[in-house]
Amino acid sequence: MNEIFSHKEFDLKKQRTHIVFICDHASNFIPKSFKNLGLQGNILSSHIAWDIGSKQVCLKLTKLLNQSCFLSNFSRLVIDPNRKKNVQDLIAKRSFDFEIPGNKKLNLAEKNRRIKKFYDPYHMGLAKIIDLKKRKHGKVILISIHSFTKKSPKFDRGPEIGLLWNKNMNLLLPIQKKLISHKVHIGRNYPYSGFYYNHTLDYHSRNGILDNISIEIRNDLICHPKGIKNCVRLLYDVFRDLLDE
Repeated sequence: MNEIFSHKEFDLKKQRTHIVFICDHASNFIPKSFKNLGLQGNILSSHIAWDIGSKQVCLKLTKLLNQSCFLSNFSRLVIDPNRKKNVQDLIAKRSFDFEIPGNKKLNLAEKNRRIKKFYDPYHMGLAKIIDLKKRKHGKVILISIHSFTKKSPKFDRGPEIGLLWNKNMNLLLPIQKKLISHKVHIGRNYPYSGFYYNHTLDYHSRNGILDNISIEIRNDLICHPKGIKNCVRLLYDVFRDLLDE
């Protein structure tokens, strides 16, 4: 396993369409040299450090559908691969009202070191996988799996799944229709806007040339094995319609 990312594939059938599932926030791992960025263990195991449940959902869907996935092996608190390099929250100094001590006084040299060590290898690795699949299949679609928090002192989010998109709505409409048929409470570009928080998909789809969508799942629904199983069953039914038999 690469220390920056991991890649799994069950690409068993020759299909015209192939899905690459992406999980930008699959891990809460922080290297020992970072001294947990000054945070306690309960914070590091919370949504602040990673997207709870997203890795398991991504891996199980990949295997069931015989597709590919690409996962981060580092916490977004080290550096967030789903942000542009020039934005302030590329390396968060604060998250959900918690200060990140190890990021507060970050100098330019350390920022560039993290970009070189984590960010660039992650995106180069993902680009390579997408290119390989494009050469093997006639069509590649990108589906990013995330999770979001239901409650905080400032909000209580009702929707179960959010669908985030930017310039390309080709996947949004059929997926939305299928989820509604299953009576799932969805949000469009909710709880985050795909116009601003979709960097990985925007970049690797070449601003929408490849069909893409980000799936945000409320994390209280996938924080235990039964919930993960139910979610995977639902999304399997949704995504299999995107594949050519």
